[in-house]
Amino acid sequence: MTNFIARPTALLRPGDAELSHRRTRALEAAVAEGLDGLIVWGRGSTNSDGCQDLLYLTNHMSAVSHIPDSHAHRARGHAALILAPEREPVLVTDSYDIDHSSVGVQDIRLSTFVDRDAARIAVELGLRGRRIGLAGQSGLLHSAAVCLADELGPSTSLQPADYILTRLRLIKSAHELELLRDASRIGCEWMQVMLEAAQPGCTEGEVVGEGLRWLAASGGWAYDVAISSGPVAERYRHRQALPTWDSTRQLQAGDMLHIDLWGPVAHGYYCDLTRSTVIGVPPTGGQEALLEDSIAVIDSVIAEIEPGRLLSDLHAAGTRAMARRGGGGSAFANMIPFFGHSLGLDCESPFITSSAHDVVAPNMVLAIECFLGAEKGQGAGFEHVVHIGENSLEILTEAAPTRPWLLG
Repeated sequence: MTNFIARPTALLRPGDAELSHRRTRALEAAVAEGLDGLIVWGRGSTNSDGCQDLLYLTNHMSAVSHIPDSHAHRARGHAALILAPEREPVLVTDSYDIDHSSVGVQDIRLSTFVDRDAARIAVELGLRGRRIGLAGQSGLLHSAAVCLADELGPSTSLQPADYILTRLRLIKSAHELELLRDASRIGCEWMQVMLEAAQPGCTEGEVVGEGLRWLAASGGWAYDVAISSGPVAERYRHRQALPTWDSTRQLQAGDMLHIDLWGPVAHGYYCDLTRSTVIGVPPTGGQEALLEDSIAVIDSVIAEIEPGRLLSDLHAAGTRAMARRGGGGSAFANMIPFFGHSLGLDCESPFITSSAHDVVAPNMVLAIECFLGAEKGQGAGFEHVVHIGENSLEILTEAAPTRPWLLG
């Protein structure tokens, strides 16, 4: 098995000064949009999605399990940050054993009625009857949104403001880039552990299990592992259920295998990469062609990346590469017509689609990916994470083997 030694990141989390600077920029951007303040909502509940805007501004998410609302509690597993001009930020959370030293906010209010108390603190900060931006809405329950509106009253206007944090998070600071480099280092090692575990006689579950054991020791959390093999290798995931992998069928020599793994591994910053191979024996001619096609599509997109280009230009390059091989040929390509996305504290917006008119700029980090399916049992994907510099392109995932089937 692998000779890797699990090494959690040795880098420090973003410091309080950086978090304060982010909050200042977010509030300034809100005011520039005609808003009087911001409520930034975050879902936790042991999940790693729906909390990124809050995490970006505070280094905090609630890890309390989500519990249905009752007379005793509301919006458990959630937290909120309230920002108002010339007032200190306030964090409302249900994290009863919070480590104050890890959170970049001084005023922390513990609550078992997070939505109600977030609204009441907004009133305390002078925001009743004003236009308040509401960010982090992907983690906002309808019941919590109704409670916020009711508590703030009809004179208060809650305005969608996710776009403010999306813009701020798109361009990475120098420290964020270091964290993303280390996240990709951990991700590449995680992938290598799984590829080495993928031997005839093992199940997908055992392959994933080896990776998760190693990942936990490396300080990471798997958002998901999309894996498929053998007679269903044309699928992006083995099955649409939890877990998504199969723990019954044993891998056979000659099976194609695809692994896409992603999640927070360095103070919340993500790794994300995809590799494909053939189990136990060299690929057949058709298998090798499909494997090489997946790499070629991603190389075609990466070749177009430079500051000033539109993300839609990158999508067009991927589309042309797909056409050269005869089309997408997979449910994944048909249902998710993109070639990647921004990467940071999440698989972030914007996505590389035909309608994405965002401009490529220095210090963006993009995950460039595809998955190709062909005949039954034939599927392959590939993915790289890249950092766009002023005059250079840095591939953060080069350490994961591009062609693992050649390594024996």
